[in-house]
Amino acid sequence: MNKHLYETFKDDFRLGAAISGIILMNDEERQALFEMMKKRFEEFKKNFKPQPGMPEFKFPDPKPFPAGQMPDKQLAATQFNLVVAENECKMGNIYKGPDEFDFTGADRLLKFARENGQDMRWHTLVWHQQSPRWIFEDGNGGKASKELLEERLKKYIMTVGARYKDDICSVDVVNECISDKNFNLRDGNDRSQWFDILGPEYIDKAFFWAKEAFPNSSLVINDYNLEMIKGKREGMYKLVKGMLERRVPVDTVGLQMHINIQNPPVSEIEETIELYGSLGLNVIVTEMEVSAYIDKDFEHPDPRRVYDQAFFDQQAERYYQIFECFKRQAKVGILKDVVLWGITDGMSWKNNFPAPGRGDAPLLFDVEGKEKPAFTRLLGL
Repeated sequence: MNKHLYETFKDDFRLGAAISGIILMNDEERQALFEMMKKRFEEFKKNFKPQPGMPEFKFPDPKPFPAGQMPDKQLAATQFNLVVAENECKMGNIYKGPDEFDFTGADRLLKFARENGQDMRWHTLVWHQQSPRWIFEDGNGGKASKELLEERLKKYIMTVGARYKDDICSVDVVNECISDKNFNLRDGNDRSQWFDILGPEYIDKAFFWAKEAFPNSSLVINDYNLEMIKGKREGMYKLVKGMLERRVPVDTVGLQMHINIQNPPVSEIEETIELYGSLGLNVIVTEMEVSAYIDKDFEHPDPRRVYDQAFFDQQAERYYQIFECFKRQAKVGILKDVVLWGITDGMSWKNNFPAPGRGDAPLLFDVEGKEKPAFTRLLGL
């Protein structure tokens, strides 16, 4: 490689990648993680109860991680100028108890970013998933009170900010708060214990605390399918417009962009970016990949695709057209960052999801870390 990919876009936006903590581990740490995953998997299978109407899932057993340096690490260091943790900065991995914090994974990624002259994002402060169970409990078998949960959340945000405020360029303050059911705020019936206990004002409060904790960072509200589903896009628009009217310090909307080889059309992506830009907000793409599968539901997953030259050319054209849109929106001052959710196909979260046992090929590098046609097309933009 004679040219680094991020250099192609250096005058337009930062180009980032989500980093799995696995690629920064040594062999002993990976083996210990694998053994823990096996135990958790056995517990999961033992306790798993299929939901009515859902297909029978045949979960593949976890596979050992490769030894030695994985190709993702070198590619992460050389092809991107922005990094974000795939999992290590989520609350469940850090907030171990009322006075117990584990920053091992976050510190390791920050060290990697510093060594490679990269900026770092924080994902995420508040999410209805991957939050520790104890935070919603009162310690006596009951639900935490509103006052107690607010105290814990504020302490968490302030503690993270005290440690990383000078190193983080942008923060996903609240993640995935718009419901897929009615496009309003996700409530207690839709898995959000934050809403259930704190009410809708938890979002405003999280942003005010985040502004205090990260005074120089961009503050992001992040969600999926905003570029794919009009109702959800409008639900987020209504939310952030109200936040701005209440002078809540949100300045950016994050589009996750877990999209596929066919949908959505580029025109809809551009319309989404312009919609939030019309409010004076910045837009960033936070978790992008282009899946080989269009999977409309879990019950009828697409048949396996053949990853032949025709597919790779189709994927390359898809990436190229979308990145042309990104460049246009960067030039008018709306789009600031683009982050891919992973580096090589072998490490993508789309493997086994939503169809267990099925691999995917959604990223710019194959399972061996070799450049795919999509990488080459983007390099020439």
